[in-house]
Amino acid sequence: MKTYLLDDESNCTDVLQVLLGKYCPDVQIKGIFNDPELALEAILRERPDLLFLDIEMPMLNGFELLRRCESLEFKVIFTTAYDQYAVKAFKFNALDYLLKPVDKDELIAAVGKAKLNASPTAAQLSSVQYLRNNPTPERIALPVGQELLLVEVIDIQYVESEGSYVSVFLKGQNKPVVLSKSLREFEELLNNPAFFRAHNSYLIHLKHIKKIMRTDAGEVVMENGRSLPVARAKKAELMGLIAKV
Repeated sequence: MKTYLLDDESNCTDVLQVLLGKYCPDVQIKGIFNDPELALEAILRERPDLLFLDIEMPMLNGFELLRRCESLEFKVIFTTAYDQYAVKAFKFNALDYLLKPVDKDELIAAVGKAKLNASPTAAQLSSVQYLRNNPTPERIALPVGQELLLVEVIDIQYVESEGSYVSVFLKGQNKPVVLSKSLREFEELLNNPAFFRAHNSYLIHLKHIKKIMRTDAGEVVMENGRSLPVARAKKAELMGLIAKV
């Protein structure tokens, strides 16, 4: 597999190169980049089979780089130092992700996935299409067991935070979809002004609000009848947004 390594920190690409050489000798490293702009030029010109991609980089982060790729003809393995960053929201879209410092067993497993898949996964293809063509997606993929549940964003009524998990409540469904990610990460994934962070624990779709209760505490009633709290500091902002919906 023709492989590129991209990380703005040279020590990270150095370590990854050593690990791949020692534990995954059949991986052919054809490019090592610490400048994402130069890496993008090479990717568009040469088309690697596999890209190890950092997320937090100056000038051009990993997600923006994927947006600027004309087509996805390569597999992506994210490498990141941020377990709580948006990588969780994209975990099911890429082939895999590795947390720094990279564990050799996880690296071997990730490369094994790349070998087994002769072409990018359907999830990866659809996700990067969303990233590139639809920064505010109309439909997103939610990982449920071994499947990806494709849902229309307009059908998401609200999202409730429960520690390191969120429950996504969909129109016409009694049971929520539970995902292992934070509310902030899900909000970043949606990237949609129709959703309002009414409270630390709730992200609500403005078009699914049925009633706004004029109480001191602050409260909205959603279309499914559920009452949700509105933080005191958010009440005025909510009223201004509702007037535009």
